[in-house]
Amino acid sequence: MNEQILAEKYLNGASILDLLREVQKADGVLTEEGIRLVAKVSKKYPSEIFETATFYSMLRVGKKAEHEVAVCGSTCCDAAGAAKILERLSAELHIAVGEVSEDGKWSLTRCECLGRCETSPNVLFDGELLANADADTVVARIREARG
Repeated sequence: MNEQILAEKYLNGASILDLLREVQKADGVLTEEGIRLVAKVSKKYPSEIFETATFYSMLRVGKKAEHEVAVCGSTCCDAAGAAKILERLSAELHIAVGEVSEDGKWSLTRCECLGRCETSPNVLFDGELLANADADTVVARIREARG
């Protein structure tokens, strides 16, 4: 991401969150370098930018996985069994929620509301919404993607 472009956006009213989303859009994830760049442009400490980056679930700090699985953690989805889906997927992928597998192929996250409460529980599988999801269906998709 170009420092000058970010600086112009910041001077024109873009927020720290806007800058972080811009860097993530360009790089796929927020790296240490990207966080330092946003800190420099906004004249903040990198630790302040890191705190912001890790607060919002739509931002990913660290490495990007080949396949990303995100389970909605809204009240409706939790009531419909999202926590059990997360537990099963964690066991299937051998990673904890918020981690990326050692081979970089899989990430598992709990995301905030996907705005589809009427089809709870909801899962994003590589950006595709799986409505009325259940653990067996998502595990089958994982196994299919593994080949």
